Amino acid sequence: MGEQELRWFDHWLKGARNGVMDEPPVSYFMMASARKGAYSPKNRLMTSANWPPAHREVRYYLTADKGLTTQAPTAEASKTTYRFDPAKPVETFGGANLTFDRGPVDQRMIPARQDYLRFQTPVLDKDVVIAGPVRVELNAATDGPDTDFMAKLVDVYPDGYEAIVLDAPIRASFRKGRMADYIRPMTPNAPEELVIDLWGTAITFEKGHRIALHITSSNSPRFEVNPNTGEAPGSRKLKPRVAVNSIYHDAAHPSAVVLPVIYPQD
Repeated sequence: MGEQELRWFDHWLKGARNGVMDEPPVSYFMMASARKGAYSPKNRLMTSANWPPAHREVRYYLTADKGLTTQAPTAEASKTTYRFDPAKPVETFGGANLTFDRGPVDQRMIPARQDYLRFQTPVLDKDVVIAGPVRVELNAATDGPDTDFMAKLVDVYPDGYEAIVLDAPIRASFRKGRMADYIRPMTPNAPEELVIDLWGTAITFEKGHRIALHITSSNSPRFEVNPNTGEAPGSRKLKPRVAVNSIYHDAAHPSAVVLPVIYPQD
């Protein structure tokens, strides 16, 4: 049991006047650079009156040249297309796993492949500090009834190390919800917005780093590989098929990662 928990019990069970109830109710750890031998002092405990702390949602939009920018797209038509073969899934390296390698494993272990898209900002000229929920608003399409899309938020260090911060999937047929009344197939080749909830975090993307968003359609064995047939999970009556998936990044169909930016210096 930690010191804070003991102070809380002392206050309520022993009547100790230790000031624990006068302190901010939320404490959280702000991550930052943490390479061996180069641990940043910006890794620190922070406090807040609430969780998430007050923040401003900032959209980093995907671009055709694999960039991330805060400027909304203006192109009339723009998309990136790849082929997702369920027989050749992207391998899992790191993340929030329980039974195999976990944590901020270097995503450069995933080699360059046409179905693994790396979008990233230019080198940051100042720190970008986030605390709270992160989501991806993805305008995407597939040529069949169903497929998966995976998103990873990544901190790219100056030497190229790609530290995974958050990752999560969405099954396209569950885009409206997982209850039976909400499950519906995709309309082939028709873009729709799919919101990927990456959950919450607190991290400082430090000056000299890059913010990256990796998009793909598999992450195995962390997540079940979608056969792209539209069958219910666990059913294997149909032969798996190769899906042709598209990520849109134009004015009518913008895709973005939404970051909860805070300003601790203020």
